[in-house]
Amino acid sequence: MITSFFSPRENRAEKRLGADIAASAPSTQDSLDSGSKRARRATPTDREAESSKREKTASSSSHIPPAPSVFGHRSANSASEGDLSADVVELLSSLDNDESSLPKGAKTWRKALNRRVSLASFATLAKFVKSERSKGKRIYPPPADVFSALNSTPLHSVKVVIVGQDPYHGPNQGHGLAFSVRKGIMIPPSLRNIYKELMNDASVDFLNVRPSHGNLEKWAKQGVLMLNAVLTVRGGEANSHKGRGWEQFTDECIRIVDHENRARNSAGKKTGIVFLLWGRPAAKKAETAGVISKAGGHEIICTSHPSPLGATKTKSPFLGSKCFSRANKALVERGLEPIDWNVD
Repeated sequence: MITSFFSPRENRAEKRLGADIAASAPSTQDSLDSGSKRARRATPTDREAESSKREKTASSSSHIPPAPSVFGHRSANSASEGDLSADVVELLSSLDNDESSLPKGAKTWRKALNRRVSLASFATLAKFVKSERSKGKRIYPPPADVFSALNSTPLHSVKVVIVGQDPYHGPNQGHGLAFSVRKGIMIPPSLRNIYKELMNDASVDFLNVRPSHGNLEKWAKQGVLMLNAVLTVRGGEANSHKGRGWEQFTDECIRIVDHENRARNSAGKKTGIVFLLWGRPAAKKAETAGVISKAGGHEIICTSHPSPLGATKTKSPFLGSKCFSRANKALVERGLEPIDWNVD
C-alpha cells in the first residue's frame, strides 16, 4: 500500500508535487547547510561528456538485469581485480568485499557493483578523483570514508533509503553518510530540522530534546542506507564533483537495492523498501534509477527538503510530514522491524 505524497501510478499528481518541491528544492545539500549561494558547477570536458553519452547507451546492459536468478552469480563478463585500472582499484580499496560475515547467499556491494565499476566511465571517474587528491586539493570525505554508506549498511540489510545530494564540504564534516556529521562537529541546519521533525512526531519514540551530535551511524546499522548522489566534493566548493560520474554509480546502487528486493519477493520473503525522498532532486534520482515507476512494492514518501529554505514550503513540507513514523508503519506492514530513530 502506497501512503506517500504521490503514487507511482498517478502521473498528474506526481507532476504537481514535482513542481511544488522544485520551487524550494536546494541545488545541493551543502550549499543550503552552509548558506552559500555561490555553489560552483563543475562542467565536464568534451571527452567526459562523450563518455557519459556512451555510458547511457551501455547502462541498460551494464546494470544487474531483473531476473532474480542472475543475482548472486558471477557473470562471464564480470571484471576481476586484474582487469581494472590502478586508479579504480585504489578508489575501491575502501569498499568492503568480505563475504565471510554475510548470511548464506548474500552479496557484497562490491560484487553487486562489479559490472558498473568495470566500465570505462568509472575508470574516468576514478582518474579524476585521484587527480583532485594528488593536486593537493582538499577532497571530502577522506578516502577511507567515501563508501561509508555502503559499508555501514550491507546490501542484504537495506530497509530504508534516504537520498542526499553531495557530501558536506567543510573540514571533518562529511564522513560518507548523507545528512550525517561526525561527533564533535556542529549540527548542520538540515539535520537540526530532521531532529525537530522527529521530536514533534508523537508516533515516534524519540527524545524530546535535540541530540548533542549529528552522527547517524546508528540508523545505518539498522538498515537505513543514507546515500548521496555524488560521493566526493572539493573542500569549500559545493557541487564541485557533480557530473563526473558518481551519479551513474549511485543510480546503479539504487537499482541494485530494487533488484535485491524483487529477488527476495520471488523467493517468497519480505519485500518492499521505504524511500524517504526529501526535495525534488532526490525524487528525480529515484525516478532516473527506475524505482518510482516500477511496481516493486516500495513505499515512496516524498516531502520538501529539510533545509530551512524548504522545510516548511510547498504542498508537501518536510516539517509536519511525519515521514519517520510513516516509514516505520510501512516497515511493520511488511513484517520488518521498525527503525529506532534515536542516535544514542
